[in-house]
Amino acid sequence: MDRSFQPQVNPSEAFRQRADLQRQAKAGDVRAIAQLLSATLGDSSLDLEVSRRHHILYVFLTTADLDAPEIYGRIIYGEIVALNLAGIRQLQVVDGRNQPFPQRWQQVFALTPGADRPLNPPVDTAVIDVAAPSPPPPPASVPVAPSTARRRWRRWIILPATIALGFGLGAGVTQWRYAQQSAQVETSVDAPEAIVADTDRPLGDDLPPEQLTQENASPPDTPPFMPMLSTDQAAALIPSSLEAPPRITVKAVGDIIPGTDYQTYRLPQDWRYLFRSIQYHLGDADIVFGNFESTLTDVPRSAKDTSRPMTFAFRTPPWYASVLKVAGFNVLSVANNHSFDFFEQGFEDTVAHIEAEGMKAVGRKGDITLMQVQGITVAVIGFSTLSHHNTVHDLDTAIHLVQTAQQQADLVIVSFHAGKEGTDAIYTRNETEFFHGENRGNVVQFSRTVVDHGADLVLGHGPHVPRAIELYNDKLIAYSLGNFLGYRTLSTQGPLGVSLILEVHLNAQGDFVNGRIIPVALDRNGVPYLDDHFQGVVLVRHFTQRDFPDTPLRIDDLGYIWPSDSGE
Repeated sequence: MDRSFQPQVNPSEAFRQRADLQRQAKAGDVRAIAQLLSATLGDSSLDLEVSRRHHILYVFLTTADLDAPEIYGRIIYGEIVALNLAGIRQLQVVDGRNQPFPQRWQQVFALTPGADRPLNPPVDTAVIDVAAPSPPPPPASVPVAPSTARRRWRRWIILPATIALGFGLGAGVTQWRYAQQSAQVETSVDAPEAIVADTDRPLGDDLPPEQLTQENASPPDTPPFMPMLSTDQAAALIPSSLEAPPRITVKAVGDIIPGTDYQTYRLPQDWRYLFRSIQYHLGDADIVFGNFESTLTDVPRSAKDTSRPMTFAFRTPPWYASVLKVAGFNVLSVANNHSFDFFEQGFEDTVAHIEAEGMKAVGRKGDITLMQVQGITVAVIGFSTLSHHNTVHDLDTAIHLVQTAQQQADLVIVSFHAGKEGTDAIYTRNETEFFHGENRGNVVQFSRTVVDHGADLVLGHGPHVPRAIELYNDKLIAYSLGNFLGYRTLSTQGPLGVSLILEVHLNAQGDFVNGRIIPVALDRNGVPYLDDHFQGVVLVRHFTQRDFPDTPLRIDDLGYIWPSDSGE
């Protein structure tokens, strides 16, 4: 036997995928960073979420009781240093528990470039007010090499004693340092990173609907990874998670047009491009809602005369219902001014294709859509300004529908498509709005009326720009969620290109508990991506303060929302 030949031993698939994940993380993929950190911490009771704003990386830790946050902070700091992320100059590890307005801790680490990063990082621990995120469940991870595991185990023994010495500094000193550091950070803003967008290409090789699956829409999940501590050891260090009170989580977005094949072909070559940058943030919710402002049909002729100015008809191939399903949606409104672009047949086709994918289509006239969520019955009703649907102009019928829904369900969600459109439609007033002479309704009067008669959450869309939110009788009203996806169909100029994912937590009575504005922007093709500059947060907060100055809501710099009287 020829012993000079030694077969190469390939690394395990787990390590190969971890290496791929590290490459994605170094490229700035916050989902990959979150997966790596979850794997390193190895604590099944801990949820973790990563977000970036300019040159600051935020890591939110969520668990019911976290007695040793400083240990987590140091380990996270070590992993971020190893990744050497371009453009990141500060790490903030934040308590992200879902509780209304508690005093929360935060650790701030300065990140100096490359090899200059210190072994003992400058850190400041301050108590701050941060509203609660709802992070995704931690992914599984890959086996850690024994030497690495031993080094990390030593951290768990030695670091607590070391860290305890640092707590001799008074709270006033640490808070002063944090304030000084935060002020310095906010004065320096990085330029936005370049957007790599899909370009105009000929009709390509879209996958057929039978091949549309979660696996080929998302990066592969990190394979299972041995935790660095045993279950008993982890339980001794970190108290077990307490059961959270019952609640319903809703994530909602505005107008969705995946492209059109009517008259001119405007569809992406790769359908994954449409939601690839934002799909991570559409998960972890009981209801994921959007306004589908197109049709899913093959009807050849439009009901509209598109030769007239400002008249558009949108038709999307029926198999795109699978794309929306894979993206994470389970409720889509079809009560809007484009649902009948291809006659009643086009509308019925759209509803049928959505429901064939297991999603709920909301918007048939007189219909109340029911669904079960965590053992709770939720009713959803769609309204528009058109007589084809339930209309915002008919308040008596709206009241009747909401009261009927309240008898059938535990929670009632109302969706409306109304209000004027365009860059000057950013104001929300208690008055009738008009667009090109068309009555687009009084959205404040309508929303408050349905809340007065039983609605628990009101989701508005139609103006194509974000608008204010209001807490009215403990119920949240979002007056416009803006554009979310308009592949080569919707303008992205100014506020038309600023968007958001609204995350709302409701208790079993339908009252608003807390929420979050996840900031989104649209690229030059009208495709959403996570906005590092948080424009959606800035706009919605400003509009809310301007249009509803007395509403009892607080929105912080990172977009977290809670009732202003919850625990103050």
